[in-house]
Amino acid sequence: MRRVMRCRNVHTTPETRYLIDTRQVVDAFRASDDFDRELVAIYHSHPRSQAYPSPTDRAEAQWPLAAYVLVSLRSDPPELYAYRIDEGAVREIPVSEN
Repeated sequence: MRRVMRCRNVHTTPETRYLIDTRQVVDAFRASDDFDRELVAIYHSHPRSQAYPSPTDRAEAQWPLAAYVLVSLRSDPPELYAYRIDEGAVREIPVSEN
């Protein structure tokens, strides 16, 4: 079974940056352990820029095995891409509609 665990953006300027609520991340990992689950992806939007990891995204990426799913809202329909980010290196990975 798959589950999306939505976490709050607690950054002081949420219009331009994101910071996942640490308590929610801890709770999400605890819930995952309870149900034999793993962290598969982390997602956030780029309201005005392309769906590509920004320098800040690359610098702050902490989970190299998770996919980073970025949605750009600058066009209609929105653009959606996924990446692996490891030590600042970015590699696009395919997105499946399944």
